Amino acid sequence: MGASPPPPRGAGGLAFADAKGCKEWLAGLPLTNIPQAQQFVLEALRAINRGETGGIERLKCLELMRDKIAFLQGEQRSRYFGKTLPLSHNDLVAWNTGRSLLEEMETGYRQCLEAAATDRGELPRHRALMMQRIVRYLGAQMLFHAMIYRRFEPSLWLRLHGQYLEAERTGLADERVKDSLESEDGHSSAHEAYVHVVLTQAAYLSEMTAPHMELLAALLRMWTRKVRVMPEAPAAESGATFPLAVDLAKPIGARPLHADDLSDTHRVLDVEGLSRSIRKRLKALQAGEEPANVGLPAEASAIDALAQLSRLHKLWCEGAPPRPPAKVPDEKTAGLAFGLPEIHFFATGGAVFEQPDRERELTRQEKDDLAVFGKVTERTQQLRVADYNFSVENWLVVDEMLGAWRLARPPTASKGVAIGRVLSMRLGEAAPFFLGMVQALVQETDGRIVITVHLFPGRPEPIAVRAADSRNRQGSAWAQGFRLPALERLGVPESLVVPSGVASRGRGVEVWKGGPKESTVYEVLERGSDFDRVTVF
Repeated sequence: MGASPPPPRGAGGLAFADAKGCKEWLAGLPLTNIPQAQQFVLEALRAINRGETGGIERLKCLELMRDKIAFLQGEQRSRYFGKTLPLSHNDLVAWNTGRSLLEEMETGYRQCLEAAATDRGELPRHRALMMQRIVRYLGAQMLFHAMIYRRFEPSLWLRLHGQYLEAERTGLADERVKDSLESEDGHSSAHEAYVHVVLTQAAYLSEMTAPHMELLAALLRMWTRKVRVMPEAPAAESGATFPLAVDLAKPIGARPLHADDLSDTHRVLDVEGLSRSIRKRLKALQAGEEPANVGLPAEASAIDALAQLSRLHKLWCEGAPPRPPAKVPDEKTAGLAFGLPEIHFFATGGAVFEQPDRERELTRQEKDDLAVFGKVTERTQQLRVADYNFSVENWLVVDEMLGAWRLARPPTASKGVAIGRVLSMRLGEAAPFFLGMVQALVQETDGRIVITVHLFPGRPEPIAVRAADSRNRQGSAWAQGFRLPALERLGVPESLVVPSGVASRGRGVEVWKGGPKESTVYEVLERGSDFDRVTVF
């Protein structure tokens, strides 16, 4: 295989003139250098979209490029999907290249569809395929933004709704076409592709980790056909609420809708079949069945499938109520510390964590201090603490609602953020720290990062923890953890916050109280990316 494909012909020209040449050109791409290959394909797409290839040959070239682009995007995906934000410069460049490829593919299929209106040849027979592909690439652009929690331009919704409306008007919405990349059985339609996009965005991706998004995609490959977009308003009693409806005239996705508010521009999603499938599996999971035994995809085994299915059913099938209004508090900044070791350090007033069941060997400087002064000096202690490089970052307070705070990352911050990461938060230099987690994450279009922090009830008590069963832990070392008190009036039980992998339902966990004290994990309340919050008995 050559190091690079043949050079373009002339300024901005293509190295191929038809589908046969395109296939040969794609076979010569430098797959040992994925970024370079992506750039070559992007330049070729731009040349195609400038009109140098027309008619059915343009469509055939796009179909050939579609497969290659899917491969290249898959190879680059790990550079930005599931990464801590903000991305590095190089990873952001890779993401931008991938986004540009998706935009150019949408543009290419749109040009084919426009040409089909006047073409006298084979092109008009493929209008349903072009419409389906346009919907798919609009959804792909939305999802691509969600991979890095970045908002997309609302105009994407208008383009999506407009394309679906055209497919509906021309009677081509349900015409099935080949779709080997994103369909369970290799076929799809503009209608199915539209449902897939709407349900994906209705899942509140800003609250989902990469594994959760993987499960969502797998579930929708199974269940998209269970949902219908109803062309006419269904009969409903006054005051009834439809769980999901879209307004094709507005740049937003699906929302719950009162039957009395239906208009000609609304389309209601029939989610009854989807609800039955989810409820059937929820019942089995609650009875202790394994995800694989109830027909869930492999991705369900890596996360709490019961919690995720319950969440999706609420969002898709129950008409989740609007979120309570937020208020802007008097506090302008909040101090944040990330990760259990760092949080433990600040919660103990700056004490370095030590193994409770053994004495640490003193450093040479500490021994010298004891010999000269009879104690370890404050300067030596401060030097030891400085080795850990712990710090509290001051984030800007955006607003607050019912125990959840939205905070904006300052330009001076050095800590990255991710969904599910444990943190501690305080309001004021002398205020106590409270534990919480990153519940939602959004990158505004200007790059500003805003997180939603969900705080756990109760003031945390620093403790040392480890798995009770030596077979389920690496070595005998203790780790930093916290105990959260019971709040009986609120019905909140006592809980432990421990590092990921320490506690599992039905297994033992040890807490140091003058010696190891074992308890059994009863329930997992929160499963974060670097911690678990559990109740014990």
